[in-house]
Amino acid sequence: MRDSMGDDMPEEDRRSALLVRDAMERTVAELPSAHDLVPSAVTQGRRRRTRARLTIAAGVACAVGAVVFGSVTLPAGGDGDRTVRPAASGTPEPLDSTEEPYRTPVHLEPTSDEEESMADLPAAERERREAFQQQVAVLMDELLPETVGLIRPVDLEVRRYQGETEDGKVFPVIFSVRPSGDDSGPKSCPDDPGALKGGSCEQATLPGGITATAYRMVSDSPETRATLVSFSYGDSDVSLTVNPSEDATTSAPVTSDQLLAAVGDSRFLDLVRYADENPMEEKQISVEGG
Repeated sequence: MRDSMGDDMPEEDRRSALLVRDAMERTVAELPSAHDLVPSAVTQGRRRRTRARLTIAAGVACAVGAVVFGSVTLPAGGDGDRTVRPAASGTPEPLDSTEEPYRTPVHLEPTSDEEESMADLPAAERERREAFQQQVAVLMDELLPETVGLIRPVDLEVRRYQGETEDGKVFPVIFSVRPSGDDSGPKSCPDDPGALKGGSCEQATLPGGITATAYRMVSDSPETRATLVSFSYGDSDVSLTVNPSEDATTSAPVTSDQLLAAVGDSRFLDLVRYADENPMEEKQISVEGG
């Protein structure tokens, strides 16, 4: 095939240009997909990979001089090792269904006849919930500490997510915005500390005067702890829970203060407002004696 470079180019310049082009082609061929975030990619370190991709791209661009990577931008403040969607302003809108997912969903099948799956929903509603999950996963990945791992949505229910760490631990995460029922909503910390069975409870005020209750409580085994924050918003009961690892050997790697800071972020409350105004879960039903 005839080379596209000009025949009148000096031989030394021609050789240099060929070397640069070859380096670019090999670099692009070796880069993994930025969107298909599967566990094997997590073990390589998501933030190190993103930083490496941007560094390589910038280096090649400088070498060529005429190549422009118009779609690659770094967030303000120099924290270029996070791949996140721009912060939402106001009520979030559904993502374009033609876009690739920001986080590859984890697939789970129902474990009983009573358990329903998002796959059984009408297409438009399923896509709306999946788009919401993508926004939540990307934002929680930014707001929660890195010890929780990469946040991915679970395709069984809109409220389910999981954090995956580089060393293979999986922490189930629940983010629920459910229409309030009778006598539902967050409760105050118990007067008797013994009722917490070795856990802790504290209350804080979120922006807008919202009172939130944060628990660090025993879960799965006496040696492991889950972290939970709950509050009321509009006509909904809201909770965010990070559970111990799936093998029940490691407590949720997030403190009550860290979880309170996450739910108090204005972008998180934007998502809560959308889910309150556009419910995706069934109304809370209080069970007598439960």
